[in-house]
This record gives sequence, structure tokens and C-alpha cells, in this order.
Amino acid sequence: MKQQLSVAQRMGAARGFPHTADPLDPEQGMTQLAENEVRRAAEWESVLLIGDAETIGAARKWHEAVWNVELYARGLKDDPSGWTRAVQQVSRARDAFYVLARRDLDISGPPPPSGNWPRVWQQEDEPGDGTEPDTPPTRTPAA
Repeated sequence: MKQQLSVAQRMGAARGFPHTADPLDPEQGMTQLAENEVRRAAEWESVLLIGDAETIGAARKWHEAVWNVELYARGLKDDPSGWTRAVQQVSRARDAFYVLARRDLDISGPPPPSGNWPRVWQQEDEPGDGTEPDTPPTRTPAA
């Protein structure tokens, strides 16, 4: 799933969506998405074998969230705020899956920190954050 999401985000960067980097030509990305989907489908069988119903359900929600991002990457959806919501949903779905997968694997302790997206540092320079985009930072003279 992460490879598919990475490719989709890079395609999104090429389409001008926010909080993305390393643009990937959508035509090249389409090929990579197809290749990654083949791998995802094969790896999915492992989840089906060892996951309980709740974990499999969470994994399916993660898949669906990534596929929704792919709709934007493929140019089938084009709303920038919808893009942001879609990628945020991927983060939430992934986090929920990790909690359940760790439980199924009997891994104790808290899950890894959330991969909430966009990251705080990615939002620091957005309009409305109190900074002036054309104003250089204030420097304190050296003593």
C-alpha cells in the first residue's frame, strides 16, 4: 500500500496538489500504480490468512482510502481540499490497521507514532498561519 500511495502522491504533485513533492509524470505513474497493485494483491493474501475479521476490515478501509487518493492522482477527481481530506483519511485508516495488526500478531506496547498527513511542518507556510510569505525572516544581529 505504501508504494501505491507514494506513487499516487508523486502523481498528485505533478497535478499541483498541496503537500506533495517529487512530481512524477502521470503517464509513468500509471504504469507504476499497475505494477504496485499486482504486488499489493499478492501480499493481501497473507493478511487474509493471518488477520482476524476486524483486522481484515481495517486493511480493506486502508486499501479503499489509498484507491481514493489514486482517483485524484489519475485525474478523475481534482478538488485540492478533497485531496487533502483523502490523504488524511489514508493516515487514519493506516493507523487503525496498524493497531489491529499488532494486536493480531501479539505485539505489546503502543503502536508506532501516527503518520498523520500533512505533517505540521508542511503546513507552517500556508496562508492564514500568521506569517507573511513575502517578508524575509527577522535576523538578530551578531553580538
